[in-house]
Amino acid sequence: MIVSLWLRFRSRAATAWCGLALIALPGVLGAEPPAETPPTFFDPLATITPGITRELGLTFEHVRDSDDRFSQLSLRLQYPVLSWLQFSLEMPVAFADPGTGSSSTGAGDLVLVGQAMVWIPRSWPAEVDLGLELTLPTGGSDVGAGSTALRPFAAAGTKLGPLDVIGNLSYQWIFDGPTSGTQLFQASLAAGYPVRWIAPFAELIVLKPVRGPDDLRPQVTVLPGIEFFLPRRLSLSLGVQLPLGAARAFDQRVLGFLKWQF
Repeated sequence: MIVSLWLRFRSRAATAWCGLALIALPGVLGAEPPAETPPTFFDPLATITPGITRELGLTFEHVRDSDDRFSQLSLRLQYPVLSWLQFSLEMPVAFADPGTGSSSTGAGDLVLVGQAMVWIPRSWPAEVDLGLELTLPTGGSDVGAGSTALRPFAAAGTKLGPLDVIGNLSYQWIFDGPTSGTQLFQASLAAGYPVRWIAPFAELIVLKPVRGPDDLRPQVTVLPGIEFFLPRRLSLSLGVQLPLGAARAFDQRVLGFLKWQF
């Protein structure tokens, strides 16, 4: 009886926290934006970049886990509505090839993101953004879709001499779908060295399941990559995410991001 009441309390507390976040975020976004000119950063692959930009992006990922294969191609439109506030819409198409059974193709989950610039230091090239990501089901769970999730996040970046350093913190609640009830905390750190037409970079990602999976050990991965700055305001980032340690959600994850600023 006591355990049941405690579980109900935790579930209601999480729901209330989400509601408060949705109510409080517009108040944060309603604050006056800083007058300073924000810095620009390179584009990592697993870490959210701070900055308000108008862009069209094409993302690709291919995940290999034992005998299973999963690929996803997404089109994302990002558009600022104010100088300090932007929204993005991402629509993926997924390809699943399980080790046992037939392969399948279908629409992935729709991803809506609101991101706001909340702070720029006066004497240092840096920026802090806050955002909220909402995942809505549009496809079938047989291609890794069918989930409803909410993820508030913070993204910060600074320039340390020739290096760009970007960090993220996020917490995700999955309310419905194949992994309903899962809660995930993620922290990431990325460093890049932009020079002429390329920017070599590396990312360190820590994913800690808080609730849901049987294995709650933190999953640590490293992602080396490189960004190419192309003509016509195009850029291409490529990298491979590899797990470190015994706790792992995949064996290898290949990522790509083609961006056009317009």
